[in-house]
Amino acid sequence: MRSRGYVDIGAPSWGRARPPTGSYGPDASRYVRTGEGDLIDICEVNSDDRYAQGPYTCLACGHLMVPALGRTRKHHFKHKAGRPADCHNETYLHQLAKMTLFSVLSEAIRTGQPYWLTRDRPVVCSYYEEAFGFSCTAKRVPYGTDLTTMFDQVAVEAGVDGFIADILLSSSKSDARMLLEIAVTHPCDETKISSGLPIIEIDIQNEDAANRLRDGIDTGFRCTRCHNLPNPDTAPHLCKTPCSANGLALLLYKSGKVWYSELGVGTRDEEQILSDPHLLAHAIVDVKLGHPTRSWNTVRDHMRAFIVQQAFENSRTIRSCLVCRNNGGRVNNHDAFCVAKGRKVWMSSSAIGCTDYDPAGDRDEAIHILGSLGGP
Repeated sequence: MRSRGYVDIGAPSWGRARPPTGSYGPDASRYVRTGEGDLIDICEVNSDDRYAQGPYTCLACGHLMVPALGRTRKHHFKHKAGRPADCHNETYLHQLAKMTLFSVLSEAIRTGQPYWLTRDRPVVCSYYEEAFGFSCTAKRVPYGTDLTTMFDQVAVEAGVDGFIADILLSSSKSDARMLLEIAVTHPCDETKISSGLPIIEIDIQNEDAANRLRDGIDTGFRCTRCHNLPNPDTAPHLCKTPCSANGLALLLYKSGKVWYSELGVGTRDEEQILSDPHLLAHAIVDVKLGHPTRSWNTVRDHMRAFIVQQAFENSRTIRSCLVCRNNGGRVNNHDAFCVAKGRKVWMSSSAIGCTDYDPAGDRDEAIHILGSLGGP
């Protein structure tokens, strides 16, 4: 029987008595077993005929339970003769979760209603693939599987390959099966996990957690773990807008200046930089999600490849301290020491119009000069 849950005590009661507030005591249960063996919530008990679905028995110890519907404490079931010493909350929660799962799965299979297992699956966005050869796999989206389309049989405490499953789902049409294991204080046995059987392990720490199983199983919660289940298929091209990505723009201007800029791909900054009428050639490399921090050596290596290509493959004029024989070494991210001038100069633009500019004569020399400009 499906639980209707608690009535919102802040809503109008329309003449009905509101259930008292407060917490459950040590001998107080929200759920018991009815005389017909079904699960019942205290909220489903009518005060005018409170024993109509009895006799009620404890899920943990099997002793007789009575409904307590007073005005002071929250409504609950309690043991008629006092809670026995062998009645434990762990057993109660374990039985509650098993009965809840069995009840809702049996009903779903019988009526053809879905029961969803929700898992996360990776999404591959190819928005940048054509331009940069870069696909984003960082996102994951919920993916639902209706267990009733895979299984048409459900059993409690059923044997399978020498193990006992809390709940066993199986199919009369195939060999498909799945174990649903309830963990209150003891996790699933490692031997059972290593058997290769597909297992979903669910931590249950309170009655609300057990009651949520009526709405399906969501493995996105840390209290739920999957063992030996195949990974869901990747979902392609689900992104409608591009992820935030950052690239290293390598820039050659008509003046011969060569420099770089870190920019957001597809942003106004990129549009503004690349639309500069003085720009002769450019390349956007090292495209990554977010805002990565690039070391100077990373920038230098990309700049080296770009300069060598532009100067010695495309025969374009380069005026840059990065390939000048007077470069005495990098001082910081923007300055180098000029041997000819005896002081530091801007690596980005000082070579333009410089009378001491003495560029590398071939690609090997350019690579050597650039390679010497190391650092963090």
